[in-house]
Parts: sequence; C-alpha cells; structure tokens
Amino acid sequence: MRSRESRRARSHSRNSLLAAAGFAMLVVGCARPLGERFLTPSLGGWSRAGEVHHFTAENLYDYIDGEAPFVISFGFRSLAQAPYRRGAGPQTTVDIYDLGSASNAFALFRNRASLEGHFLDIGREGAADDTRIEFWQGRFYAVLSLPSPSERANVLALARQLSAALPPGNEWPEYLRLLPTVGRLARSEQYLPTDFLGHEFLRRAVSARYKVGEREVMLFACRCEDPAEAATALARLGGILRRQRPTEPLAVGEAGLLAEEATLGQLAVFRRGRFLGGVTHYARGAATDALLTDLDRRLSREP
Repeated sequence: MRSRESRRARSHSRNSLLAAAGFAMLVVGCARPLGERFLTPSLGGWSRAGEVHHFTAENLYDYIDGEAPFVISFGFRSLAQAPYRRGAGPQTTVDIYDLGSASNAFALFRNRASLEGHFLDIGREGAADDTRIEFWQGRFYAVLSLPSPSERANVLALARQLSAALPPGNEWPEYLRLLPTVGRLARSEQYLPTDFLGHEFLRRAVSARYKVGEREVMLFACRCEDPAEAATALARLGGILRRQRPTEPLAVGEAGLLAEEATLGQLAVFRRGRFLGGVTHYARGAATDALLTDLDRRLSREP
C-alpha cells in the first residue's frame, strides 16, 4: 500500500511537470480514452481476452508508477489497455497511448522505444526487442507485449492489424526542420519537453546525432518563450559550467560559450533569437563549424 504522503508527493510531481510543459488544458476525469475505440473484440485472428482499462494523468502511476511523470510531460491525454489472445496461445497486452498530436507521439516513441533493437516498417515507425513491439502513428503510440520470442511473428501480425485500424498519419514533426540534414545519423532524432542535458530550464529540445570524421556529436536546439528567456537560460547554463571549469566565448549566434563538461566533452552553446543551439563533443574544425553555422542559419529564420 502506498502511504498518503507518497501519494501526495506523486501528485505534486505530476502537477509540477504538467504546469512546466504547458498542458494546463489537459482533459482528465471520466472521459473514455480515444484509443479505446480501436481495441475491438477481435483484431484479425486475435480476440480480446478481458476488459479495457482506462488511464489518465490522474491514475497513470497505478500502471507505470515512476515513469508516469515522464510520459505525462509529452502531452499525454489518455491510455487504453486490453489483453488479447490468439486461440489457446499466450496472452499479449495492447496499450494505446493518445498523445494529442503526431509530434508528441513521435517524441515519446523515440524516447521509450528499444532503439537498439530492430526497427520495423509498421505505423509511421516501429521497433521491437525481446519483450515488446511498439510503433507510433498519428497521435497514437502503441505498445504490444511479447510473451516470448517465438510469438514475435504472431504479435507483429496483431500490431499490423492495429495499425490498419488506427487513423493514418504520415507527417513528421515540424521541429525536425530546425536540424541540418547533412551528416545526420538515421533515426537519431529526439525531442524532450523539459530537463534537456539534465537542466530543467532547457526545454522543448530537439536533437540528433551526427558523424563528423571519426567522431559522433549531438546537435540540439531548445525553443524558449522569447529572446529574454533564451538569454537567461544561456546565462544560467554558463554559470553552472563555470563552477566546474572556465568557459570561452563562442563566435556563433548572438552570444555563445564553449566549456568542458564531464560527460558531454567540449560543449558549444549559442543563442539566436528565442533559441539556444549547440553541439556536444565539439572540436574545432571545418566540419563541426559548418554544422553550427547551418544550425544558426536555420534558427535565424524561425519566428
């Protein structure tokens, strides 16, 4: 049993994340999840083996506990879940997360999916490992449990049936246009609504990995509310970095700095309008500087 204090702490954590991410208009309560309509009594050769369970931001922690605040921060609207069985075979659980938009569904998939596993041509993008099959399509992110590796083909067939039932959605998030395309590693793009690089004030961050010679770097852009907030965020980051090692000015954007960071190597960060842009594991050279220049040019075109 959870203590009353534990419940209160969880509730406070959830509410803080929702406010920070700007989801004050999130609809919760007794409304049935949108994904429930796709958990039909039968899907292909599979039959629903139990009732549909409903979760909102208010009770998601009952299902995924400590991971709930993280999922909520991606614009989580609701979760519909149901067990399915194929004949006398083992049971699988189907989860359909409604994230409200394709941009949010992409972001949560890229942050939760087993990207070291196998990518699948299902939905807009899918992946699988030894325990589950998952994909995103439009505003939905779906996860199907894998009872055993031998059931993979059967569960994959169920996932394809579910994808066919969901509304089509082929759009990629608009925020990906902020990042240069040359040298970008396939499927390395990610988006975090808050706590980028471990700092709560670095929000709405899109990032991707790039190959530069023999090195791999991560390029990123954080969207602030306005240029004043971007200037404040850069100043706060600079103050934190200077407590570890001296920083140097960076001649990119409207203001910038270069500093050594324990886990990110040389970190180059600059401000352009309402954005902070930068790269990890920076090394002076034409290729890395060209990436930063391209990023600065793209950010300068944004309102």
